Amino acid sequence: MSWLATGAAVASAALAAYSSYSQSKTAEWQAEADASAQASRGRLEAERILKQKAKQQSIARAAAAESGLDVNEGTAIKINDEIERAGQYDAEIARQTGFNASQRLKAEADQYGKNANTALASGALNMVSAGVSAKKGWK
Repeated sequence: MSWLATGAAVASAALAAYSSYSQSKTAEWQAEADASAQASRGRLEAERILKQKAKQQSIARAAAAESGLDVNEGTAIKINDEIERAGQYDAEIARQTGFNASQRLKAEADQYGKNANTALASGALNMVSAGVSAKKGWK
């Protein structure tokens, strides 16, 4: 086998390793960006829910006052408290959902990073193996 064939075998192994490394790194970066976006999306949804909760409380207080009820005691307070409780619960669920999705994506990113490192290590071994195999056949 010629030096040209040996070089081609080694170059082919190197190209395959780089390609696999590059794909894994790109997937890692994308998963990290997606994780950040999911966490932000959860926080934004929680903020939207809390703003909606405040509007609902205001509407409920206005309706109670319009009906002649004292908004600082009794049923009006219970209604306000129920809106508060439900709104806070929904906001926390939105935050947690975003956080959980971001953690899953971060774990994926970590795995992609490990795959990239494995691709480099196997690529180096494949290059050595291709060089040794090609050299054995060269006369």
